[in-house]
Amino acid sequence: MTPKGLIVCLATMVSWAFLIVISKGLLLTYNLDPWIFTIIQLMFGGLFLIAVSRKLGATMDALKSPYTWAYGVARVLSAACFTASLLYISAANAGFFGLVSVPFSALAFALLFFRLPTALELPGHLVIILGVILLISSLEGTYTNPAVYLMIFSEFAVVASVIIAEFHPQNQGDDLKKRASLSGVMLVASALIMLIALAALSLITDGTAATQQAADWTSNLPLIDLTQVWSPTMWVAAIAVGISLRGVSMFLSMQAINLVGSQNYVATIAALPFTSLLFELFADKAGYLPQTLPVPIAILAGVIMTAGSLGILWARQRKFKTAAAFS
Repeated sequence: MTPKGLIVCLATMVSWAFLIVISKGLLLTYNLDPWIFTIIQLMFGGLFLIAVSRKLGATMDALKSPYTWAYGVARVLSAACFTASLLYISAANAGFFGLVSVPFSALAFALLFFRLPTALELPGHLVIILGVILLISSLEGTYTNPAVYLMIFSEFAVVASVIIAEFHPQNQGDDLKKRASLSGVMLVASALIMLIALAALSLITDGTAATQQAADWTSNLPLIDLTQVWSPTMWVAAIAVGISLRGVSMFLSMQAINLVGSQNYVATIAALPFTSLLFELFADKAGYLPQTLPVPIAILAGVIMTAGSLGILWARQRKFKTAAAFS
C-alpha cells in the first residue's frame, strides 16, 4: 500500500466515524426512522457528488449499466441496516462489528474468484471471528440483539458493493470527477426509487401500517415508520448530513478502493471503530449522545478484532513484497 493510499484510507475512516456519531445523535434526539433517514441522506449525498463532478455525460451513461443499479441497491441496504443498528449499540461497537467484513470479503473472493487467502492470513481471520463472538457476548441480549442481524446483513452488503465498485466498467482510471459522478448516480438512482416506493406506501396505508413504538426497539427489528416520509425534521436532518458528510465519505471511499484495492480497503477499516469511539467520547461529554459507551469487554473484543485485521494487512503486504522480490 502506497503512502497516498494509506492517507486516503485513514481520511475515509475519520469521515465515516464522524458521520456515524452525528447520525446516531440525530436518530436518538429526534426519534428519526433510521431507514428513511438513510435513504434521504444517501440521495442528497449522491446529488452533491454529481453536482461537484460536473460530469453529466458520465452520469447518464452510468444509468445504462447494471453495475450501477446493483451497487446502488447494495449500498443503500448496507447503510440503512448499519444506521438502524445504532438504535441498539454504540457507534464504536457498530464500527467493531464492521470488521467482520474482512473475513466476509475473503470468503466472497475465494468463492467467486478463487482468490484464496494465504496461510499467513488465516490466523487473522480466525482472530476476527473470535473477537466477534466476544463482542456479541457483551451486548444486551447477546445473540437476540437486533443489531447482530442488522450488522451481519449490512457487512455482507458492504462486501458486495465493494466488489461491484471494483469491477464497474466506469470505475476504472484516476479521473476523480468521473468517479464522483458515478458514485453519485449509483446512490441517487437507487435511493430515489426506494423513496418513491415508501412515499406511495405511506399514502396507501396512511403511514400507520409499519409504525413501531420506540419501546419495542430492544426486542424487535425496527420497522419503517412511513409517516416520517413527510416529516420536515426528517428531511432537514437527512439533507444536511447527506450533503455535508455522506457525499464526502463516499467520494473518499471510491478513491481509496481505486488506490489500494477492495480487500485492502476493507482491511484498513480497523481505524474506524476507534475513531468512532473517540468522537463518541466527546459527544458523550457534551451530552449529545444520550446512551452509554461500550463496556470494557466490548472494547477488548474490538482490540482483538483490530489485531486480526492488522495481521491480515501485514500478511498481504509481505506477500506482495515477496512476489516483487522474485519477479
